[in-house]
Amino acid sequence: MMSAGWDYTAALERVGGDEPLLVELITIFFEEYPKFARRLTQSLSQKDFANLREVAHSLKGSLGYLGASDGEILARAVEQASLAGDSARAGDLVAQLMAYIEALRQTMLSSAGEPNDASPLQ
Repeated sequence: MMSAGWDYTAALERVGGDEPLLVELITIFFEEYPKFARRLTQSLSQKDFANLREVAHSLKGSLGYLGASDGEILARAVEQASLAGDSARAGDLVAQLMAYIEALRQTMLSSAGEPNDASPLQ
C-alpha cells in the first residue's frame, strides 16, 4: 500500500482551526468517495473524458482543501490526461489516485488514535 502525505495543519487552517468541522468534512469526503470512484472507473471504461475530467476536478478541490496536496496533484494530472484524450495515461493515474485516497483514509484513521498534541483528530 502506498503512503499518503497529509498536511493536517494546512487542512485545519482552511477551516479556521475548527477541528470538529474538519472531522466532519473528512467524514463526508470518505462517505461520498465511493460515488466518485465508480464515476472514475466508469468514465475510463467508456472513454468519457469529459466526465472523467469533471470527477477529477471535484476530487482535486476536495483533496486540496483537506490538505492532501499529493492527491490534488494526481487529480490534476488525471484532468490533464483526460483533456489530452490519453486513456492509457488516465488509467494509470486513476489507479494511482485511487490507491492514494485509500492510503489517505488509513493515514487519517490512524492519526485519530495517536495520543500527542501534534496528532490530528483526537
